Amino acid sequence: MLHWKMVSDLSMLRTSHFLIPMTLLLIAGILVAQLAIPFGWALAGLYIAPVGLCALWSSFRHVFLVVWIATFCTILSTVIFFGSPFWDNQTTMAMAYVLPVGSMWYIACLSILRKICERNSQRQVKQQTLCASCRRILSAGKMWGIEEYAAQRLGTLLGLGLCDECAKKQGRLY
Repeated sequence: MLHWKMVSDLSMLRTSHFLIPMTLLLIAGILVAQLAIPFGWALAGLYIAPVGLCALWSSFRHVFLVVWIATFCTILSTVIFFGSPFWDNQTTMAMAYVLPVGSMWYIACLSILRKICERNSQRQVKQQTLCASCRRILSAGKMWGIEEYAAQRLGTLLGLGLCDECAKKQGRLY
C-alpha cells in the first residue's frame, strides 16, 4: 500500500530565520537611540520600520509575528514616551506618540488581512476533487490515478466527492 501526503506549496513558505533577529536588532537600536538622545521620545515613529519589515517579509503561516512585534513596539513607545519629562502638550503627544502607534497597528492589521486573503485565494486555486468511489482525480481534462497525481502535483489540496462517471453509475446527478 502506498502512503503519501499531499503537501501544499504554501506550507513550504517559511519566514526567514534571519527576520526575527534582524527585527529585534532593529528594535534594540531604536531603543538605544531613544535612551541616548535627550529628545529620544520623539523617535517613536521609527518603530514603524520593524513592524513593516515583519509585515512584508513574514509568511502567512506567521501572521501573529506582526502582532507580537507591533505589541512589543507599542509597549516600548509607551514606556519611553510617558517616562520622559520632555513631552509637555497634547500636540507633542499626537505627533510623537499617537500617529506612530496608530501607524504601526494600521500596518499590522493590513498585513493580517492581506495574508488571510492570500491564503484563501491560494486554497481556492489549488483544490481538486478526489473521487471516493474510483480513487481518481480530474485535473486539466484528464483523469489521474491517485499515485501518479501525488507524484507529480504535491501542491494541491484535495476534497472528497464523486466523478461524473461514478455519479452516473450510482444514479445521482452532481
